[in-house]
Amino acid sequence: MAGIDKISRLVSWDDYSVFLAISKTGSISKAATLLGKTQPTISKRIDNLEARLGMPLFKRTSSGMTATEIGLSMLTHASTMNRSAANMERMARSLDKSGTGEVFVQCLDGLVTDWLMPNLSKFQENNKGINLNFYTQNTANINADNEPDLKVQFNTTKPMDFVARQLGSLHYVPMVSRAYKEKNGIPRTMQDGVNFHLMFLRRSGLVVDTWEKKSSALRDLATPSLSANSCAVMLSAVLNGAGVTMLPTYMAKLHPELLMLDYGIVYSYNFWLVRPPHTRQLGRVNAVADWLTETFSSSEQPWFNQDYVHPSEFSDMKIISPH
Repeated sequence: MAGIDKISRLVSWDDYSVFLAISKTGSISKAATLLGKTQPTISKRIDNLEARLGMPLFKRTSSGMTATEIGLSMLTHASTMNRSAANMERMARSLDKSGTGEVFVQCLDGLVTDWLMPNLSKFQENNKGINLNFYTQNTANINADNEPDLKVQFNTTKPMDFVARQLGSLHYVPMVSRAYKEKNGIPRTMQDGVNFHLMFLRRSGLVVDTWEKKSSALRDLATPSLSANSCAVMLSAVLNGAGVTMLPTYMAKLHPELLMLDYGIVYSYNFWLVRPPHTRQLGRVNAVADWLTETFSSSEQPWFNQDYVHPSEFSDMKIISPH
């Protein structure tokens, strides 16, 4: 009987997840969407919690829900509870060495669309029990509560206990379509590019600081005809004759119909595989990590080599030296 009494006094964590969701979103309706519940259910749960505590946790205003002083004090504890629950789930999953289940991968958008998706079917054939969940580097609202199992990124920025391993390198050179050249000509030098349709990739977590420094002088002189935070958008624009931009050299293999403008300018960046320590015991995550390593191997794909390999060595792409 004593054991039953103790269990009856256990706190309902669900109530505090509702409290946390409202605190984060500032709205009953947004909290309901976040938790996948109805608005009346969320409203009733927070009313019951406040009644049980005997004090208001939020100020109701026309602009939303604002935590009271006691609500702000409780927010730290509720966030800790949420992190603890997430850690328990991670710990449980870390004991699962099976090769089945979902694997959450966050990756540079160009590598996902250009390289991983064309190689996906072979992985699926050999790993029927693994469900891949891809997000690009531009994806917002990723936090400690839904940390990716694997991240492919341009830098080694990571929590201290995470592991980073270099997957390969990307080398960017100027490219343009034949249709654009026939219609507009091409710049004689990179500086002459200010008189043409230059297209820039905006910083969005996809480009490291050195890119900004190398191209800052040209950016100061030129107003881009197009800027975007998506590599896929930039590729589509080039293929359809919209202008000149920097593309990775593997495009010489995928789209040899493009032209490379050989100004002697190459921007090179290493990209890395980053993973939390608990995933090293997960069979499904290890399977995906092995697939990524194989897919970006430079042994038969020189465009991923750390040292720059000129596209003329592996592609029929026409190389133009404008100057």
